[in-house]
Order: sequence, then C-alpha cells, then structure tokens
Amino acid sequence: MARTTITGSAAGSTLIEMMAVMLIIAMLASLVVATVPGTGRSKLKALALQTAALLRRERLAAILTGQSRLVSLDGNARTIVGQGGTIAVPRDVMIDVTGVDEFWSGRRAVVRFEPDGASTGAVLKFSWENVRYEVDVNWYNGRVAVDLP
Repeated sequence: MARTTITGSAAGSTLIEMMAVMLIIAMLASLVVATVPGTGRSKLKALALQTAALLRRERLAAILTGQSRLVSLDGNARTIVGQGGTIAVPRDVMIDVTGVDEFWSGRRAVVRFEPDGASTGAVLKFSWENVRYEVDVNWYNGRVAVDLP
C-alpha cells in the first residue's frame, strides 16, 4: 500500500482572507464617501435648522427692542442675512422663497418681524437632489416652524 502525503500550502484563499479583503475595501469606500465635498441630507437639515434659529432670534429681538427686524437673501454671496447674523448657503443647495416681493439694501426680502411678534410671513424651501426641507414663518403670529420629512 502506497501512502501519499500532501505537503505545502493549498492553492486558493480561505473565507477569512476574503472577509478581510472585503472589510478593507468597505473601510476605504467609507473614507472616500466621507471626504467627497457636497451638502448631503444631514448638512441640508442643519442648514434648515440654522435658518429657523436665525429667524426665531430676529423675531425675539423685534419683540424685545420694539423695532422691526429684517431678514433677507443675498443671492450673489449666497447668504441669508439677518440683523443678528448671516448663514452661508452651499452652492449645490437650491432656495425657493415665497413671501414679500421686495428688495432691502439690494437683497431679496425674506421676512420682516414686527415688535408685536407678527411678520410678513414666508416659506423658505431648501432642496438638494431629492431632499427638501421647508422653513415656514406664520404671518399672523410670527411662529417659525421647520417641516422635516
């Protein structure tokens, strides 16, 4: 009876090696996605919430100071400008403003808050690809609400 012995390594790869390669590829892909510039859903949501916070601050300032406060949109600089601060809008975000059709200091009017808390009312729609967030300002009581999908 003849015995045969196989010595050396077998050709091919094991399941553990394949899993390790797939894990490395997945980690590299996640790094690439994280470093690619662009707005994304989370940045768009943050933009809508920052805008709502600016509008709420302007309303409160109008009530506390007894003077009207203006918020406008600077299309050239892509900023939302309030008397208490500005918010930069990324280039890949579309803004649709429904409200007062005026220009204040060369910028498109967004909303004016009155000392009694009322406002001219406005709807700001921020969209990026298929994602859209709305910031609504009630004309009667000046309440600012964010419509999150």
